[in-house]
Amino acid sequence: MKTALHSLLALALVSLAACSNSPTASKTRSEMEAGTKTGMVKNIVIKETIVPDALTVRAGDEVRWINQRQDSVTVTIDEPLEHNVSCRNGFSKAMGMGVDNSTTLSSNETAGLCFSRIGTVKYSVRPADETKTSMANTHGSITVQ
Repeated sequence: MKTALHSLLALALVSLAACSNSPTASKTRSEMEAGTKTGMVKNIVIKETIVPDALTVRAGDEVRWINQRQDSVTVTIDEPLEHNVSCRNGFSKAMGMGVDNSTTLSSNETAGLCFSRIGTVKYSVRPADETKTSMANTHGSITVQ
């Protein structure tokens, strides 16, 4: 009985992993092509401020936030990401089911997203524990072309 249950659980996990990266039926062909990962990585460095606070990328470029502070920070995208990204690292919901619009980064930790839709994405960075640090909320924008 345990072997059958383990086999069923393993099959379910493999199926979920395959689905998490596959395009959905609701996407059009042009949206999928625009979201193809380009291999270009653009960094946003988080210190007392964020540099750069305005970034322009091509659809499919990876935007990577790098926390160079001693304390943890939370990066929050102002809008839902579910159908706006083609890759994600650190922005996953529980068990990889979908895309979360925020993530908490420890010191020297990174997280990234590949935006697949043209437009402007706004985000904020704030201390994860606002009682321990003097960093003010910092806002930035990413323009996807």
